[in-house]
Amino acid sequence: MVNNVKLRICAGLGIVAALMLSGCATSVTMPNPADRGELLRPLTGLTGARPGALLGGTAERGGYIKLRYPTAVSARGNDVYLVDAGLRRIFRYDSAQQTLARFTTLTPDAGTSVYAAPDLSVYVIDPARGQVLHFTRDGIPLPSLSSTGNLARPVSVAADEGGGRVLVACGLYDQIVEFNSLGRPLSVIKPQQVRAVAAIALGPDGIYVVDRLARQVVVLERDGTFRYAFGAGGLSEPGAIAVSRDNLVFVGDNFDHTVKVYRDGLLVSKAGGAGAAPDSFSGIAGLAVDGSLLYVTDSQNARVQIMLINTRP
Repeated sequence: MVNNVKLRICAGLGIVAALMLSGCATSVTMPNPADRGELLRPLTGLTGARPGALLGGTAERGGYIKLRYPTAVSARGNDVYLVDAGLRRIFRYDSAQQTLARFTTLTPDAGTSVYAAPDLSVYVIDPARGQVLHFTRDGIPLPSLSSTGNLARPVSVAADEGGGRVLVACGLYDQIVEFNSLGRPLSVIKPQQVRAVAAIALGPDGIYVVDRLARQVVVLERDGTFRYAFGAGGLSEPGAIAVSRDNLVFVGDNFDHTVKVYRDGLLVSKAGGAGAAPDSFSGIAGLAVDGSLLYVTDSQNARVQIMLINTRP
């Protein structure tokens, strides 16, 4: 267990080193792995990078791309995907090449988000057209996900680790549509305990659903059966959610600009607070977990904050 933790920390520091070399890291706080006093510790802020190659090999114009208003993020290995509503672009940051390149030609609308799947393909929510676009890692289009009468305004997407199914949350009908790996709709989950679906995530306990009206997180079995709920009374404006493999649940709360961390339904930690310091946020629009790193879109501060998850050995 100790060796695994050390490996995850080293991988995280490798990404941070790449960010520093690219000149896009700000306010770096290098962690002490022996310090277990805080569950989340700020590493660095991704604020921009030099341009990388677009699809077809052409280069993005300009000498440097500076983020303006990032609203969604997802990460898988060296690839960090993000939506910048201010620049109206969907980017992929390559930590190996230390570049930021436009991932698709789609101009994102309000509510567009991105999800890097375990099979390295990428899902892009297209709320204006009521569908979810699907791409290979290289940006080649795959069959999109849509379901007439069931999916009108997609707000969140998540995929099984095994790649067998994809879940898409509909914010208009407050339900979850299940698709197979080929993009064909299979079933609809209509959780009676959820009043307004804001976001979903998959994790060890099943499907985690953020209910923005009830101000809580509802956890469902994989078949949609209610399991338990948590956060009521502690969450005020919940939105983004991410779940780690060891069942740490991270929820962005824009009432106090914090990331609240739960385990087994209990609040175990929180980080942030309003401000522009490395340990503060202003507008948490998206969260993503990859290994020992938590990515937070700090929208009004025009950055994606990267934090180390301090797991105990």
